[in-house]
Amino acid sequence: MANNLSLRKKSTSVSEKLTMAQAQMEFMTQEKNPSQGSLPFEMRRHSESFGQLVRSEHWKKKGDLNDSEYVKTIELHPENQMELLPSPFRNADGSFIQGNTSEEARLHPLTLEARVDHTTVKLPDEIAKVINKNILLVVSPDKLRERSALVYQSLEKEQIQKAPDLSLEADAHIASLFLQNYSHAKRALSELKKRVGDSFNPKSILDVGYGPATGMIALNEIMGENFRPTTKEVYVVGRSNAEMKKRAKILLSRQVCEIPDEHELTKAAQEVVEDVIEDQEAEEGEKPDISEGYTNFEEKEYIGPVDASQIKIRTRLRDALPSTKQYELIIVNQALLTREYSFPNDVDTNIHMLLRLLKPNGHLVLIERGNALGFEIVARARQIMLRPESFESEKGSIPRPYIKGSTYKPQKIRREDQLITEDHIKFEEQLLEQLEREDLEEELAQLNETLGEPESGLEKEIIAKHGQVTEEDLKFEFEDDENYDVIPVEEEGRAILDTPTDKVDYHLSVVAPCSHHARCPLQLGDPNLYKVSNHKHRLNFCSFNQVVERPKYTMELKRGRRLATQWDKSAHDGMGIDNLSKKTLKNLEGSGRPGGNNTESGNFSYLIMHRSPNDSSTIAKIESDRAHHADVSQQAVRWPRILEFPAKIKNNVKLNVCAPSGNIEVWQVPKSLGKQTYHDARKMRQGDLWALDKKSVIVKNRLSPANFDKLNRLASTQRKFIMKEKRKKQWKKIVSRSESDFEENPIELADELASDLESSKKYRTEGKRAKFDVNPRTYDGN
Repeated sequence: MANNLSLRKKSTSVSEKLTMAQAQMEFMTQEKNPSQGSLPFEMRRHSESFGQLVRSEHWKKKGDLNDSEYVKTIELHPENQMELLPSPFRNADGSFIQGNTSEEARLHPLTLEARVDHTTVKLPDEIAKVINKNILLVVSPDKLRERSALVYQSLEKEQIQKAPDLSLEADAHIASLFLQNYSHAKRALSELKKRVGDSFNPKSILDVGYGPATGMIALNEIMGENFRPTTKEVYVVGRSNAEMKKRAKILLSRQVCEIPDEHELTKAAQEVVEDVIEDQEAEEGEKPDISEGYTNFEEKEYIGPVDASQIKIRTRLRDALPSTKQYELIIVNQALLTREYSFPNDVDTNIHMLLRLLKPNGHLVLIERGNALGFEIVARARQIMLRPESFESEKGSIPRPYIKGSTYKPQKIRREDQLITEDHIKFEEQLLEQLEREDLEEELAQLNETLGEPESGLEKEIIAKHGQVTEEDLKFEFEDDENYDVIPVEEEGRAILDTPTDKVDYHLSVVAPCSHHARCPLQLGDPNLYKVSNHKHRLNFCSFNQVVERPKYTMELKRGRRLATQWDKSAHDGMGIDNLSKKTLKNLEGSGRPGGNNTESGNFSYLIMHRSPNDSSTIAKIESDRAHHADVSQQAVRWPRILEFPAKIKNNVKLNVCAPSGNIEVWQVPKSLGKQTYHDARKMRQGDLWALDKKSVIVKNRLSPANFDKLNRLASTQRKFIMKEKRKKQWKKIVSRSESDFEENPIELADELASDLESSKKYRTEGKRAKFDVNPRTYDGN
């Protein structure tokens, strides 16, 4: 049946109905044609699929099914067939009028434009194979599973990735985290490409992260095989990043757009690969043909390590961030914070280092894990770049000035009681020199006017006839009017100096996911507040979900007994395998995934920023829009972002959105707004924009200052309780008689206890009372 036709049944007479019934009876009783092949869904229970009745052995014994053992599909007589009419959602050739699926074809054009890509991300087969055969199979499976379990346990406890140093740590990082990190980067970059449009084609890219060039790999897949920018660089964070850089080079070499102009390997690389493959297949006596270069590993099913030094790719792997270069696209994948206690200082420092590398009209993409800490990292970076507290009365999405990255940094003269820096002193000296120079030029002009003789003959005649010109003659008619204020010459000169001629040439604006430039309504500013257990407030944060298909190596990794075991936080290894019974261990051994899903999902938080061009016309327009309070936002930027899956009620849909007003709002879309609007609202998902109408709006209250202070007090109390319990454990080790309780070195334990004692409040109080420094070696706490 043609794809561009839909079924609409014609009205039939009694005779036609009898004919159709007779044909159906024949269909039920005819035997299956032996030449017809069986379909894979024939063994489904109690169901009918594509005209085939499926037999169930249970109902067959009871005789409740038809007597025929086999059934087959037949074609009805032409006069009994249904009428085929053109579909309103397809073209004449059968293609969709809009979208790629039948669901997208039925959406409103604005809804389709506002949608994000929710398709299941799949890791390219070439990359999945090289991870499995040339990276993970080289390592012992038991060690890899154990280290991967520790990676997951550390990630759950600290919520931050760590830079892998050793070879085994790099392999465990790739096996555990690369798949989801790749899906998150691809989703964020796809959003950027859709919002920018067909003009998105960056010529210089920088990828920053702990993983093996995750952002660059995702970008290459999105842009296609013909993606040839002038500059592609990857910075793997960490000083001991040599092992991860090798793996990044291996993965990038499996993408067509990374192959340099010289498609064949160098002679040295060919010899190395030839020797490795010869050793592997020496027993078979075969010598593989390596003339194909990059495709040789797939053709011969090569399994083993790869010499990354012989691989040539277009992307350059860096050891540090550059000092003077700038890029049109910067991708930062979970690299803004390394230690939770360093929040927010590390975020501030790193975001300033990255923004100085961003070109005008470039984009910055930040990706973090979808937990409370990851959201607060993104929110803090957004706060630094937009400074919403300085523009509270501003509406819309006018690009915000970023003073620290600008060529000109406007300054003011500091007061006498304020702290000053060398830049302040230099600025005041330059301002003083400029004032003195202009005052000197003005005095010279007045002196020349007083002593000089008139040059023109007409001027001499006017002076001889009417006399010398006085100050009263030079006044304007309205100058003495009380309704006008005349600024003296000295003050006017200083007023002009206070308004600099140089403009701030660095402006930033949000592309996604925010629909406004106001303060984030969900930001708390402290990740520790989310850990408070005994509070009555619901603390939400902004994150989005992405589903990714599991490749073979992930399924094999996660079916092992160690990762199938529930984490035991009290156990030394985090898994507590020694405490399990033999029967439980046997059940948890690797036995495949019968009936399991081949997909997994993960949450992530992201932010995409755009730097405006710094030409004079663009800067003048931005300042004019800000002075006139204009709202010049693009249409897509002003659409609200859906934060949760819609709540579908009878004849009504509730959308929890981050609105352009800067608040979290609930938009209600009832059926009375129209069939199309109601249909589209029911098809929305988390992360989509909403471009159509709404019936009513409910604004959710933010956390009040009183509740925020109460939450801080609870967090402080909980922190003190945790520290108290920690000290109890330390003292328990000291008074214990068992040698096994002393896990650390006794000298290190004594130094640690002494340091804690010196920093305690009781130590300082006793020292002040005694009016001398307390010796920690002799102080007994009394």
